[in-house]
Amino acid sequence: MSDSRLDESGGGPILSGDRDQRGPSAREFFSAKGVFTTRNVVVMAVLLGIRTILNLPFLTIYLGPNFKLITFSYICDALTSMFFGPIAGILFAFAGDTLGFFALSGAGGAYFPGFALSEAVTCFIFACFFYKRRVTLRRVIAAWLINLGVVLLGMNSLWLILMYGMEAGKVFTFARVISNVVQSPAHIAILFFLLTRIATLEKKLGKR
Repeated sequence: MSDSRLDESGGGPILSGDRDQRGPSAREFFSAKGVFTTRNVVVMAVLLGIRTILNLPFLTIYLGPNFKLITFSYICDALTSMFFGPIAGILFAFAGDTLGFFALSGAGGAYFPGFALSEAVTCFIFACFFYKRRVTLRRVIAAWLINLGVVLLGMNSLWLILMYGMEAGKVFTFARVISNVVQSPAHIAILFFLLTRIATLEKKLGKR
């Protein structure tokens, strides 16, 4: 095997395979082989813990129950999807959203599973652009804009309308559009900086 970054038990790569412009085949993309090794699960658990901390009330700004106006938990979603692919990313999203709500939600309100589905779609989008692929600014911008349109302004707006009614949903949607458009350049910069630095570190570790 050309990739020497193996789990100590021989069960698969610690993070992900070599990154190139072509990316994985469809079979490799959806495969869970070598993903849920002991070491990888530990890394996912650490990322899940960090994600939970990032959802603490003093690190997340809420405009209303279940409505995060500013949050940084997407960083852990992107890292998990980049390291472990779509299946692990989707499971991570459901676990992270559910744990974050029941354990540390500071906004109150009833649990709504639609937001967990939104998180899962976000992780799938990130996996499509980052899993076993070279991280470029173009890919980061494309991934964020698709996530912005499909999830943040699409799915989440629908969930808010279903929860609070059309009129309240329109107010939340307007605030969400303004907030996300203004924040997008900063979020793109944060993602690009962190993903490229970690990908570089991953490559250096793989050569040892």
